[in-house]
Amino acid sequence: MKDIRVKELSTKDRVKQVEEQFRIWEATGDKVTEEKTRDEIRFITISRDYGCAGFRIGDNLAAALNSTQQEGLPPWTVYDHKLVDLVCRDHNLSRVLVENLDKQHKYIFGDYIKGLFTGEPSSIQVFKRFAETIFQLASRGKVIIIGRASSLITGKLTGGLHIRIVSPLEWRVKQVAAYENIDAPKEARRYTIKNDRERGKFSKYFLGKSLKNPAIYDMILNQQRLGLDGIVNLILEAMQMREEMKRS
Repeated sequence: MKDIRVKELSTKDRVKQVEEQFRIWEATGDKVTEEKTRDEIRFITISRDYGCAGFRIGDNLAAALNSTQQEGLPPWTVYDHKLVDLVCRDHNLSRVLVENLDKQHKYIFGDYIKGLFTGEPSSIQVFKRFAETIFQLASRGKVIIIGRASSLITGKLTGGLHIRIVSPLEWRVKQVAAYENIDAPKEARRYTIKNDRERGKFSKYFLGKSLKNPAIYDMILNQQRLGLDGIVNLILEAMQMREEMKRS
Protein backbone atom coordinates (compact mmCIF):
# COMPACT_ATOMS: atom_id res chain seq x y z
CA MET A 1 0.00 0.00 0.00
CA LYS A 2 1.58 3.29 -1.08
CA ASP A 3 0.33 5.83 1.43
CA ILE A 4 3.70 7.62 1.76
CA ARG A 5 2.62 10.40 -0.60
CA VAL A 6 -0.44 11.51 1.31
CA LYS A 7 -0.38 15.30 1.26
CA GLU A 8 0.90 16.92 4.45
CA LEU A 9 -0.11 20.26 5.90
CA SER A 10 2.45 23.04 5.70
CA THR A 11 4.07 24.44 8.84
CA LYS A 12 2.02 27.60 8.31
CA ASP A 13 -1.20 25.57 8.24
CA ARG A 14 -0.22 23.69 11.41
CA VAL A 15 0.56 26.89 13.28
CA LYS A 16 -2.79 28.31 12.13
CA GLN A 17 -4.57 25.28 13.60
CA VAL A 18 -2.77 25.73 16.92
CA GLU A 19 -3.69 29.41 17.02
CA GLU A 20 -7.35 28.59 16.32
CA GLN A 21 -7.45 26.02 19.10
CA PHE A 22 -5.88 28.43 21.58
CA ARG A 23 -8.24 31.21 20.52
CA ILE A 24 -11.27 29.05 21.33
CA TRP A 25 -9.73 27.85 24.59
CA GLU A 26 -9.22 31.45 25.65
CA ALA A 27 -12.73 32.46 24.57
CA THR A 28 -14.57 29.63 26.32
CA GLY A 29 -12.39 29.23 29.42
CA ASP A 30 -14.12 25.92 30.14
CA LYS A 31 -12.61 23.92 32.99
CA VAL A 32 -11.77 20.29 32.28
CA THR A 33 -13.54 18.00 34.72
CA GLU A 34 -13.81 14.25 34.99
CA GLU A 35 -17.61 14.46 35.28
CA LYS A 36 -17.96 16.51 32.10
CA THR A 37 -15.72 14.30 29.96
CA ARG A 38 -15.96 10.86 31.55
CA ASP A 39 -17.50 9.36 28.37
CA GLU A 40 -15.10 11.06 25.95
CA ILE A 41 -11.68 10.42 24.47
CA ARG A 42 -10.09 13.81 25.14
CA PHE A 43 -6.68 13.21 23.60
CA ILE A 44 -4.78 10.73 21.44
CA THR A 45 -1.08 9.90 21.44
CA ILE A 46 0.60 8.27 18.46
CA SER A 47 3.93 6.49 18.84
CA ARG A 48 5.46 4.97 15.72
CA ASP A 49 8.39 3.10 14.27
CA TYR A 50 10.53 5.39 12.14
CA GLY A 51 9.18 5.29 8.59
CA CYS A 52 5.53 4.94 9.60
CA ALA A 53 3.19 7.81 8.76
CA GLY A 54 2.60 9.33 12.18
CA PHE A 55 1.74 12.85 11.06
CA ARG A 56 -0.28 11.74 8.04
CA ILE A 57 -2.33 9.48 10.29
CA GLY A 58 -2.77 12.36 12.75
CA ASP A 59 -3.83 14.80 10.03
CA ASN A 60 -6.41 12.43 8.52
CA LEU A 61 -7.72 11.51 11.97
CA ALA A 62 -8.10 15.16 12.98
CA ALA A 63 -9.88 15.94 9.70
CA ALA A 64 -12.33 13.08 10.28
CA LEU A 65 -13.03 14.14 13.87
CA ASN A 66 -13.44 17.81 12.98
CA SER A 67 -15.83 17.01 10.12
CA THR A 68 -18.45 15.83 12.64
CA GLN A 69 -17.71 18.30 15.42
CA GLN A 70 -20.16 20.91 16.65
CA GLU A 71 -19.36 24.45 15.52
CA GLY A 72 -17.72 26.70 18.11
CA LEU A 73 -15.85 23.93 19.92
CA PRO A 74 -12.05 23.75 19.87
CA PRO A 75 -10.85 21.79 16.82
CA TRP A 76 -8.88 18.60 17.10
CA THR A 77 -5.27 19.68 16.50
CA VAL A 78 -2.13 17.68 15.72
CA TYR A 79 1.07 18.41 17.66
CA ASP A 80 4.57 17.10 17.17
CA HIS A 81 7.63 18.15 19.18
CA LYS A 82 8.21 21.23 16.99
CA LEU A 83 4.72 22.55 17.63
CA VAL A 84 5.00 21.79 21.35
CA ASP A 85 8.22 23.83 21.33
CA LEU A 86 6.32 26.65 19.62
CA VAL A 87 3.59 26.54 22.26
CA CYS A 88 6.19 26.61 25.06
CA ARG A 89 7.87 29.63 23.52
CA ASP A 90 5.04 31.74 22.15
CA HIS A 91 2.04 31.24 24.46
CA ASN A 92 1.33 32.30 28.01
CA LEU A 93 0.56 28.81 29.24
CA SER A 94 -0.19 29.91 32.79
CA ARG A 95 -3.08 32.04 31.48
CA VAL A 96 -4.38 29.86 28.65
CA LEU A 97 -3.99 26.42 30.14
CA VAL A 98 -2.65 26.08 33.65
CA GLU A 99 -5.26 28.23 35.39
CA ASN A 100 -8.02 26.07 33.93
CA LEU A 101 -6.55 22.67 34.66
CA ASP A 102 -8.17 20.35 37.14
CA LYS A 103 -6.17 20.41 40.40
CA GLN A 104 -6.09 16.64 40.34
CA HIS A 105 -4.21 16.79 37.06
CA LYS A 106 -1.72 19.24 38.52
CA TYR A 107 -1.02 17.00 41.47
CA ILE A 108 -0.71 13.89 39.32
CA PHE A 109 1.87 15.55 37.10
CA GLY A 110 3.75 17.06 40.04
CA ASP A 111 4.04 13.73 41.81
CA TYR A 112 4.96 12.01 38.57
CA ILE A 113 7.69 14.42 37.57
CA LYS A 114 9.17 14.58 41.09
CA GLY A 115 9.53 10.82 41.02
CA LEU A 116 11.53 10.94 37.80
CA PHE A 117 14.28 13.42 38.59
CA THR A 118 16.75 14.17 41.38
CA GLY A 119 19.42 16.39 39.84
CA GLU A 120 18.44 18.76 37.06
CA PRO A 121 21.02 19.36 34.34
CA SER A 122 19.93 21.74 31.60
CA SER A 123 18.68 18.97 29.31
CA ILE A 124 16.41 17.69 32.09
CA GLN A 125 15.04 21.19 32.70
CA VAL A 126 14.20 21.51 29.01
CA PHE A 127 12.55 18.11 28.99
CA LYS A 128 10.47 18.94 32.08
CA ARG A 129 9.12 22.05 30.38
CA PHE A 130 8.43 20.05 27.23
CA ALA A 131 6.75 17.25 29.20
CA GLU A 132 4.62 19.64 31.23
CA THR A 133 3.38 21.29 28.03
CA ILE A 134 2.39 17.91 26.59
CA PHE A 135 0.64 17.08 29.85
CA GLN A 136 -1.24 20.39 29.88
CA LEU A 137 -2.32 20.09 26.25
CA ALA A 138 -3.60 16.55 26.84
CA SER A 139 -5.47 17.69 29.96
CA ARG A 140 -7.19 20.44 27.99
CA GLY A 141 -8.20 17.99 25.28
CA LYS A 142 -8.88 17.78 21.53
CA VAL A 143 -5.21 17.10 20.77
CA ILE A 144 -3.40 14.39 18.82
CA ILE A 145 0.19 14.29 20.03
CA ILE A 146 2.77 12.61 17.81
CA GLY A 147 5.80 10.95 19.35
CA ARG A 148 8.18 12.37 21.98
CA ALA A 149 7.15 9.75 24.55
CA SER A 150 3.74 11.42 24.88
CA SER A 151 2.11 8.07 25.66
CA LEU A 152 4.38 7.77 28.72
CA ILE A 153 4.08 11.40 29.80
CA THR A 154 0.25 11.32 29.69
CA GLY A 155 -0.14 7.74 30.92
CA LYS A 156 -1.68 8.78 34.26
CA LEU A 157 -4.35 10.97 32.68
CA THR A 158 -7.80 9.56 32.00
CA GLY A 159 -9.50 10.17 28.68
CA GLY A 160 -6.55 9.20 26.50
CA LEU A 161 -6.24 6.74 23.64
CA HIS A 162 -2.66 5.56 23.09
CA ILE A 163 -1.72 4.21 19.67
CA ARG A 164 1.46 2.52 18.43
CA ILE A 165 2.08 2.26 14.66
CA VAL A 166 4.49 -0.46 13.53
CA SER A 167 5.66 -2.05 10.29
CA PRO A 168 8.44 -4.44 9.21
CA LEU A 169 11.86 -2.83 8.82
CA GLU A 170 12.22 -3.52 5.10
CA TRP A 171 8.86 -1.92 4.33
CA ARG A 172 9.79 1.14 6.37
CA VAL A 173 13.16 1.41 4.64
CA LYS A 174 11.38 1.68 1.28
CA GLN A 175 9.05 4.35 2.64
CA VAL A 176 11.94 6.36 4.05
CA ALA A 177 13.93 6.03 0.81
CA ALA A 178 10.99 7.41 -1.17
CA TYR A 179 10.12 10.18 1.27
CA GLU A 180 13.70 11.33 1.93
CA ASN A 181 14.86 10.82 -1.69
CA ILE A 182 17.57 8.35 -0.69
CA ASP A 183 18.69 6.32 -3.71
CA ALA A 184 21.02 3.78 -2.06
CA PRO A 185 19.09 1.00 -0.24
CA LYS A 186 21.89 0.47 2.30
CA GLU A 187 21.95 4.17 3.15
CA ALA A 188 18.16 4.21 3.59
CA ARG A 189 18.39 1.20 5.87
CA ARG A 190 21.12 2.79 8.02
CA TYR A 191 19.15 6.04 8.17
CA THR A 192 15.97 4.26 9.28
CA ILE A 193 17.72 2.19 11.96
CA LYS A 194 19.61 5.23 13.28
CA ASN A 195 16.43 7.29 13.69
CA ASP A 196 14.62 4.38 15.32
CA ARG A 197 17.42 4.11 17.88
CA GLU A 198 17.35 7.85 18.58
CA ARG A 199 13.65 7.65 19.43
CA GLY A 200 14.35 4.77 21.76
CA LYS A 201 17.17 6.68 23.46
CA PHE A 202 14.91 9.67 24.10
CA SER A 203 12.40 7.74 26.20
CA LYS A 204 15.09 5.65 27.88
CA TYR A 205 17.22 8.66 28.86
CA PHE A 206 14.47 10.93 30.14
CA LEU A 207 11.89 8.42 31.42
CA GLY A 208 13.80 5.18 31.87
CA LYS A 209 11.16 3.29 29.88
CA SER A 210 10.86 1.67 26.46
CA LEU A 211 8.34 2.86 23.89
CA LYS A 212 8.11 -0.70 22.57
CA ASN A 213 6.39 -2.02 25.70
CA PRO A 214 2.95 -3.13 24.39
CA ALA A 215 1.32 -2.57 27.79
CA ILE A 216 1.58 1.21 27.27
CA TYR A 217 -0.86 1.22 24.35
CA ASP A 218 -4.54 0.67 23.71
CA MET A 219 -3.88 -0.38 20.11
CA ILE A 220 -0.84 -1.53 18.11
CA LEU A 221 -1.49 -1.28 14.37
CA ASN A 222 0.56 -2.50 11.41
CA GLN A 223 0.65 0.17 8.70
CA GLN A 224 1.90 -2.16 5.98
CA ARG A 225 -1.13 -4.40 6.41
CA LEU A 226 -3.80 -1.83 7.27
CA GLY A 227 -2.76 1.24 5.28
CA LEU A 228 -3.41 4.82 6.27
CA ASP A 229 -7.21 4.79 5.86
CA GLY A 230 -7.54 1.46 7.63
CA ILE A 231 -5.64 2.73 10.65
CA VAL A 232 -7.68 5.94 10.85
CA ASN A 233 -10.96 4.01 10.62
CA LEU A 234 -9.89 1.57 13.33
CA ILE A 235 -8.92 4.43 15.66
CA LEU A 236 -12.31 6.07 15.09
CA GLU A 237 -14.05 2.77 15.85
CA ALA A 238 -11.96 2.30 19.00
CA MET A 239 -12.93 5.79 20.20
CA GLN A 240 -16.60 5.01 19.70
CA MET A 241 -16.27 1.63 21.42
CA ARG A 242 -14.51 3.14 24.44
CA GLU A 243 -17.24 5.76 24.85
CA GLU A 244 -19.97 3.11 24.58
CA MET A 245 -18.23 0.91 27.17
CA LYS A 246 -18.04 3.79 29.66
CA ARG A 247 -21.73 4.56 29.24
CA SER A 248 -22.85 0.96 29.78
